[in-house]
Amino acid sequence: MSNRQPTVRVADSAAEAGTAAGLAAAEAIRAAISDSGHARVIFASAPSQQDMISTLADQQLDWSAVQAFHMDEYIGLAPDHPQSFGQWLADRLPAGLGSFDRILPGSDPESERRRYAAALQAPVDLVCMGIGVNGHIAFNEPGSDFDDLELVRQIELDQLSRQQQVDDGCFAALTDVPTAALTVTIPPLVAARTIVCTVVGPRKASAVAAALTGAVDPSCPASILQHRDRAGIYLDRSAAADLPV
Repeated sequence: MSNRQPTVRVADSAAEAGTAAGLAAAEAIRAAISDSGHARVIFASAPSQQDMISTLADQQLDWSAVQAFHMDEYIGLAPDHPQSFGQWLADRLPAGLGSFDRILPGSDPESERRRYAAALQAPVDLVCMGIGVNGHIAFNEPGSDFDDLELVRQIELDQLSRQQQVDDGCFAALTDVPTAALTVTIPPLVAARTIVCTVVGPRKASAVAAALTGAVDPSCPASILQHRDRAGIYLDRSAAADLPV
């Protein structure tokens, strides 16, 4: 069993958790730019990431040296659809980025899957992620392969993941939520030099407990973070409610 463990920080509020996570992400970007002249960053797109991204965007960084990517994208939504993950990030990431390479499944998701996998061949400096109500990371649903040989995969969305989108206010009804997506797989996410994971809200409490105190098992994809000592997990008190005192 690995001795590598993440750092877990619990804040009094979602805003405070997001602020701490954003400051940690900024520090990781500064370190990457200092070491290699650029920072390759993969971002999650979700309401839980709002405070983290807002904090990060306010930091004085050389944004022209940041190469941004995102974790997943629905198949079947137009790129400018309000619920497109790429559009959500484009509306929130700071101006002046060196690049933002969006996943654009369009009418040929397989070609886009291959293209995006090629773009992720180089090492990633920072991943800013969350944890889903079913323990997913990106759209790697329960049962996903910890050792997936593909860097990007097309998946069918779990029912709980689709319902989460409704509960988060992203879609009005379950029937509006797409059923398929392209997602960056688990290996490139957890291979990043630094992971900043922001999880807030009471609906995430059971998933957080499973991820951090349960077995490291594909039934809870986020449990792989137990073996990542370069991971910081930022929780508000409600998301941490089921953790041992």
